[in-house]
Amino acid sequence: MIASTFRTAVVRIPGGPGSIEIIDVPLVAPGPGQVRVEIAAAAVNPVDLAVAGGVFHGMGLINQPEWTGLGWDFAGHVAAAGPGVGLAIGTWVAGMVGGFDRDFGTYAEQLIVPVGDVAIVPDGLDLIAASTVPLNGLTAAQILDLLGDAPAGGRLLVTGAAGARAEPRLAGDGSGQGAGRGVRPRPWR
Repeated sequence: MIASTFRTAVVRIPGGPGSIEIIDVPLVAPGPGQVRVEIAAAAVNPVDLAVAGGVFHGMGLINQPEWTGLGWDFAGHVAAAGPGVGLAIGTWVAGMVGGFDRDFGTYAEQLIVPVGDVAIVPDGLDLIAASTVPLNGLTAAQILDLLGDAPAGGRLLVTGAAGARAEPRLAGDGSGQGAGRGVRPRPWR
C-alpha cells in the first residue's frame, strides 16, 4: 500500500531548534519536468539553525504563510517522474533545494523537485557522501567567483574538512554499512 502522506521537518514560528516540527503533508504526483525523490540521506547544515532561529525571517527573506521547510541537499532514489522526465524510477540521485522562502526542504521522507535540480549519483559513491555535495559544491563555486582566477602559475585549494561532508564520517562509525548504498537506517522520532 502506498502512503497518502509523508513527513517533513518545518518551522512555523521561528524560535530556535525547539521550534522545529515534524508534520504530515499530502503526497502528490510530480508535474511535467519534475521527479519525486524518496530521501535516503540529507546533509545537516548550519543554515538550518539560522532558519529555525528566525535569522532569515528577520531579514525579510522568508515569508511563508504556514511553515518553512528545512534542509538543502539530499540523496535518494526517484520514486515517481512527471511527464517529460528521462530518469527511470529507482535511479539514485542527489540534488539541492535552494532559496530560503520555500514550503518544503530536504528534511523529509519524500520531495518533489525539478529534474534539472538533480544529478545521478555515480556508482561507488554512497548516499551519505552524495547528499553533502550539492551545497558544498555551490559554496565552493561562489567563493571561487568572489576570489577570481588563481594568479598566473598559481593554484587555489578549496577545502572542506569541517563542512557538512566531513561530519557524517566523523560522527558515524565510518563503516558505511547499512541499507541503500551506505545509509544506516534511522527511525523518525
